[in-house]
Amino acid sequence: MIGVDIVAAAEQQPYLNFYCCTDLDSELGQILKEQRPTYLIDLAGNANVGTSIQAPRFDFLSSVNLFSSILDQVRLRSPETRVLFASSAAVYGQPNLLPITEDMPRQPISPYGFHKVMCEQLAAEYHSIYGLQVASSRIFSAYGAGLRKQIFWDLCHKCLAGDIIRLGGDGTESRDFVHASDIAQATLCLLRRGAFNGESYNVARGIEISISEIAHRVVAAFGENKERIVFSGDNRAGDPKNWRADIGLVSALGFKPQVGIDEGVAEYVSWFRTLR
Repeated sequence: MIGVDIVAAAEQQPYLNFYCCTDLDSELGQILKEQRPTYLIDLAGNANVGTSIQAPRFDFLSSVNLFSSILDQVRLRSPETRVLFASSAAVYGQPNLLPITEDMPRQPISPYGFHKVMCEQLAAEYHSIYGLQVASSRIFSAYGAGLRKQIFWDLCHKCLAGDIIRLGGDGTESRDFVHASDIAQATLCLLRRGAFNGESYNVARGIEISISEIAHRVVAAFGENKERIVFSGDNRAGDPKNWRADIGLVSALGFKPQVGIDEGVAEYVSWFRTLR
């Protein structure tokens, strides 16, 4: 296994051959030429909708520009490599119908979502014109131990603060949360059995849960009073109201989500407590 990043790895792993690259075009090209990997998974780039709204060019450079460079180096140095791009449910924006299928219109409502659409278009371009084997995984609301941002992280910190737990929105917003280990399983299914013809796959559990319910479960796992939760009613720009995925395509490749939300919440809270 090979890892490539612009910063040094925080921890060295015995199974990982890590490269720190400052000049992606030349250095990644050389790595591809020497290693000729069977698979390449692009997990790089900004992963924050708010940041993309505040700094859209930064988001573009770290997603569209970067993915374009990766695809072109694969084309030039290792055209037999299968490329999987980590896209996002943000490409759908606010869908009119649930569950969301892969053939529904892409109507992003944030720079982050627009740039994911552009990357998917690049995947289709490089497959259609150059014959590269490329696919995209539209990951829904990812979570799991180690994630130091977003709602689980914020809720745990607010539980420790000991006062009212204030959250945006009204609590009826919903997401399709998918655990990191299930994302890994789905990724393996895609690598082994995906068509890689420029297509995209939803990666989720296929189960919708409200933000209010998630908040109550996290607070309960902390042993705190659920009455402390207060919703402000304010909505953040770029945030959709409701998401629930149809996971029929990836399920047909053998994907079966294993981690239920209660198990996932308990694991996350347990991990968070180890940081204190």
